[in-house]
Amino acid sequence: MDCCKGICIVLVVFGYVTGGLEAAKALSADSIFLTLRTWVYLFHMPAFFLLSGLFAGKAVGRPWRALFQNKTRTLVYPYILWTGIYLASQILLVRYVNNPPNIGRALHLLWEPYGYGLWFLYSLFLISMMFHLLLVAGVRKQILLLTAVAFHLGAWFNAFAFWPILNTAMLNLIFFAVGSIYVEKISASLPSVNRMKLIAAGMVLLGLMTIIFAMPNYAKLPLGLTTALLGIVGIIALSHGLIGLAVGRFFSVLGFYSLEIYLGHPLCSTAARAVWSRIGISSEFLMVLFIVSAGVFVSLAIALLCQKLQFPYLFRWPQFHLKPSIERESDLCTK
Repeated sequence: MDCCKGICIVLVVFGYVTGGLEAAKALSADSIFLTLRTWVYLFHMPAFFLLSGLFAGKAVGRPWRALFQNKTRTLVYPYILWTGIYLASQILLVRYVNNPPNIGRALHLLWEPYGYGLWFLYSLFLISMMFHLLLVAGVRKQILLLTAVAFHLGAWFNAFAFWPILNTAMLNLIFFAVGSIYVEKISASLPSVNRMKLIAAGMVLLGLMTIIFAMPNYAKLPLGLTTALLGIVGIIALSHGLIGLAVGRFFSVLGFYSLEIYLGHPLCSTAARAVWSRIGISSEFLMVLFIVSAGVFVSLAIALLCQKLQFPYLFRWPQFHLKPSIERESDLCTK
């Protein structure tokens, strides 16, 4: 799972960086990076919701109050803290950000997220609470799955537009549900498959996802669920095939610190963009590589420094900072 999260968190940073560069008109209109960004958005965040769902069954039987406290510490705490950090950074880096600081909008954080990426923490909190209520109510898994599909289709048609973050949450509930319902099958099916077959299967599924996305009427049809699931299964198979290899260990480290990278990369990549603007090199490839690398590795360095200094407060509620990955429910996996 850490390997899968590691790959996806790099894609998250890439998506943010290229989106920011597009808004700043630093990329050409026909840049290959913008096409890749659209491709990445087919599955990378749904993958995090599905990975989060793998832990949902562990909450069954847990008192509502205990679950609420847990989710408050792992999701609400960094959500509120980083809302303030993003706002302060916008004020300090106002010359380099695409969106100027808006204190009034930031004060509405309990209704709508402020700042890039915080929508995920809010959505996951809503999904976790709702899914737990359904489990406690004794709703059968088949009904849960059908309900999640119905909410997904409703959200696709903006049925919950009266509260945008709820619409986003219901759009992603299905992935969380699939992770929770099929956790045993997912865990049991992969270890017995040959490494090369897993890697090949992952590439084939990602390729099939790409073919469907390239269909002429894709944007007019509710095919997002199909492409996302193909991409998720593909990236999970690919990740499992990489386990034991050096590249797999590399991504596993990034996955272990996925929450820290997720929260820190908007600031680190924005600062890197300011530095790049002074270098004066016009290569789009080098620019994207430099800023994405800064977003990933500077965020990772900050996380490691906080760990070394035993200062966990920047990213998570203190009691969670030393727990193993599988227990760190606020990681972009909880996520």
